[in-house]
Amino acid sequence: IQGTVTPPSTVAAPAPVAAAVAAPPKTIVKETSSSSSSEEKKMEFDETIPAVSQSLSAGVATVRKMLSLLPKDIIPAVDNKSLPSMVSSLSSCELINDEELQGRERGNSIADNMTVSSGSSGFLYTLNKPYESTILGARYLTKTNAECAKKASQIFANPSTADEKIVEAKNLYNNHFPLATGDEVECTKNGKRVIEMTLSLPDDFTLEYQPGDSVGLIVPNTPEATNSILSMLQKNHGVLPSQKISVDSNHPITVEEAIGTTVDLCSPMKKKRLFMLSQFAADPEEALALRLLSSNDKGNDLFQRYVEDQNRTVIDILKEFPSCQQLITLEGLLGCLPAIPPRYYSVCSSPLADRQEKTGSYHLKVAFSVVDFLTPSVAEDPNSGRRVGGLATRYLECISSPFLNNSSGSIQGPTVQIFPKPTHEFRLPTNMATPLILIGPGTGIAPFIGFLSHRQAQISSLESFEAAETASEGTWRGGYELDPEELNLSKGDSTGLNLALDYVRKQQTGEIDLYFGCRYSDHDYLYEAELAAFKSTGILSNLYTAFSREHGKEKMYVQNVMQDKPECKQRLTEMILNKNASVYVCGDGNAMGKDVQQAIVNVLAD
Repeated sequence: IQGTVTPPSTVAAPAPVAAAVAAPPKTIVKETSSSSSSEEKKMEFDETIPAVSQSLSAGVATVRKMLSLLPKDIIPAVDNKSLPSMVSSLSSCELINDEELQGRERGNSIADNMTVSSGSSGFLYTLNKPYESTILGARYLTKTNAECAKKASQIFANPSTADEKIVEAKNLYNNHFPLATGDEVECTKNGKRVIEMTLSLPDDFTLEYQPGDSVGLIVPNTPEATNSILSMLQKNHGVLPSQKISVDSNHPITVEEAIGTTVDLCSPMKKKRLFMLSQFAADPEEALALRLLSSNDKGNDLFQRYVEDQNRTVIDILKEFPSCQQLITLEGLLGCLPAIPPRYYSVCSSPLADRQEKTGSYHLKVAFSVVDFLTPSVAEDPNSGRRVGGLATRYLECISSPFLNNSSGSIQGPTVQIFPKPTHEFRLPTNMATPLILIGPGTGIAPFIGFLSHRQAQISSLESFEAAETASEGTWRGGYELDPEELNLSKGDSTGLNLALDYVRKQQTGEIDLYFGCRYSDHDYLYEAELAAFKSTGILSNLYTAFSREHGKEKMYVQNVMQDKPECKQRLTEMILNKNASVYVCGDGNAMGKDVQQAIVNVLAD
């Protein structure tokens, strides 16, 4: 890897990718070739590596403890062949002065800010052109105490900055929902909070969805992470948050915007990114430790324990390997980090049902679990056992506080950026007579609430057709009659209506069985009232539940119910083999999905 370190006080003009991944000023290792071409290259340490560890780095100290190294031991070197390849996340980054900025702004056309057109609905919202949606409502689906949300609502009424409000509200939630002190069951429930959120859609129907679709949400980095990087850049390189830059030749934005909304500061680091950071380490031992963590052979177990298990982000790495801060420039940082990925959530509503409600606003609903947990405590790692929160879900919980509090009166909802993510496979069958088996433990129930709401709306539509036919025949309706001539229908219209009514009369609705599982029946039984209503009205034929943490009872998961209960085994066999039912599974694809699939195989094989 070749390149030069960008001067600390400036950000370089557009440069090749290699410049974003600059080599360190000192050579840490060098390779020597054996006389035999078949012999592997060996690593030889440069004399700059001290014989005894002298690094004061917290990261180096933790890595050495995890490796059980003595003070005289050196962190193992790794062969370049075991290190990941490096590809910069950007092609150019340049500071823009006032004169250049004015020239670019004059050249911007109105079309630059328009949404991309599509052939069907006229507009299409995407990751790059999202829709600014207003939060219309939110509620806890878990039996979560909303007292904290009430206090957090008061924070958002204060005159402090938006970032300060988020930080204060988050700390409030942390204190109200302890995860490590008190009753173990209570702590577990504190970390299990599920929210349903209602989001506005364009009134012109330019953002459409169907049950089974997902919606992508774009959220910024946390204020703490953003401010940490901005402070580092200003202290070490003189880069001000208000300075304008152009990344990859895009429209100029401030450094604060680039750091806060474009690069991912809050996800666990990947090996490739760690290796890129190692190129900026001025401390030789820090460079060795980062290279070891990045390697694909010697560093696998260490990477798992130090980075993945502890959810260490670039903020954590820069703090624990501080010599990287001295050399990494704005361009180097942007080149090391990927873009903030959108968060996708299943839609739990039906557009057909929403239109029938005639609420006056076009909207959709999503459900998500608030990510809030403790990392494992490790004796060798003083920074282990930390509380980690999801970037998106903790942010959404904070800004939704006024709704979670069930506050009365008008609430001016905050906005979030969204875009649709349609699916082609996870759809209701076109034939309503097809039986359905829905398996959705936890928040996997979300899309099935949309399915059931849609099916209910479809049945309501069928009943409306029949009512329309009765009315068109002149049947008495509360004191008035409809004469066929008053309908002002042409012969063709009448024929079309009759054909539609004939089709509707022949429609039948298939049976629907649903399997739901959670930990506690008294805490995270999501949509309990709605599921009971669907069952009582006949939308749901059968509702089977499993609870894995009920006091004094054996752990029970949906796959256990499917295999162990004779009624369920018989029902699954009948629905799948005799009635050709469609089976839908939503939830943890890595564990639950495979177990459910195996359970179905076992049931059908018996």
